[in-house]
Amino acid sequence: QQFCGRQAARWEALDDDPEAADRLCREAREAGRAGGTASPVRWDAVAEESRRCDAVVNATTIGLAGRAEAALPPLAIAKETVVVDYVYGDTALVRGAREAGSRLVTGEALLVRQGALAFTLWTGQPAPEAVMTAAVGGTR
Repeated sequence: QQFCGRQAARWEALDDDPEAADRLCREAREAGRAGGTASPVRWDAVAEESRRCDAVVNATTIGLAGRAEAALPPLAIAKETVVVDYVYGDTALVRGAREAGSRLVTGEALLVRQGALAFTLWTGQPAPEAVMTAAVGGTR
């Protein structure tokens, strides 16, 4: 329930399986030590709820090659919204974040950073992040 060192007043989860969203929220509340709330969002309310979000994170398979992106409900992404998409490539969420001028963290950027941290941990040497970024075709 922490984001950028600040306590999250409200944390919301979306899943096309309402029971999975409930379970995730319950686990987040049980793990949280600093207060705040965790509640599921109805699939049909995502556009409205996303207007109020400081951050939108896609940590699902939606957007992967071969998976229909039509499953992703429409989002209202503002310029002030931080958008994180764990999926690699040009997804609908990435395109929407770029169109809005949002701060964007792509799956490629996450891959490079995770690899750089692992490289440094294992070798004790600074990671060649520019080389790593070039190897995945940039962080787009």
